[in-house]
Amino acid sequence: AMSTLCALSNEPLREPIVGDGIGRLYNREAMLVHLLGKGAASGADGVAACAHISGLKDIVTLSLTRNPAGGKARSEAGSRAPGDKPAAPFVCPITMKEMNGSLPFEFLWTCGCVFSAQARREMPDAAACPVCAKPFGAQDVVPVNPLDAEVVASLRTRMAARAAEREKKRAGKPKTKAKPKRKLDSDGQPEPAAAAGLGEKQAKVARTRV
Repeated sequence: AMSTLCALSNEPLREPIVGDGIGRLYNREAMLVHLLGKGAASGADGVAACAHISGLKDIVTLSLTRNPAGGKARSEAGSRAPGDKPAAPFVCPITMKEMNGSLPFEFLWTCGCVFSAQARREMPDAAACPVCAKPFGAQDVVPVNPLDAEVVASLRTRMAARAAEREKKRAGKPKTKAKPKRKLDSDGQPEPAAAAGLGEKQAKVARTRV
């Protein structure tokens, strides 16, 4: 269910889909409604599940691969044997394994590509995304819906580190000085002194000439 349902609204996942720093998946629309506070996108359980998300910087839009057998499986649902599970909506673009929760999947924080853990391990270049070839680091790998408490705790630490880095960059940006307001005459036009950047004494002379 965690691989097919939005962790916030508990509705079926539908693109665009976003992921957070601890690997939870959400419908982007439900997440935006939640962040903007424009309505109840979920119950108390859903809100608690994303309490660690305070803004768009805490999520990334995911690039998922549709299961080519998904539509066929749904159209032939009546022909499946009792107990058969419907085809998962998404698959790994490398191995074509279904993202149904039985195999570990991952996504990269840098590009949002989603694939199976097996695909990343078998790629010759361990420092490039196996889907789009964009470089990434070990800290950018986010497992999808991890259940191990230690893994989740480690991912939360990474989230805090990203937030601290963003705050550091924000604090380091030079503050832009506000431009001085231009004085206007009775007709609403810039005074000659203000337009030329003259001093108060020169301004009086300019106004007298005008």
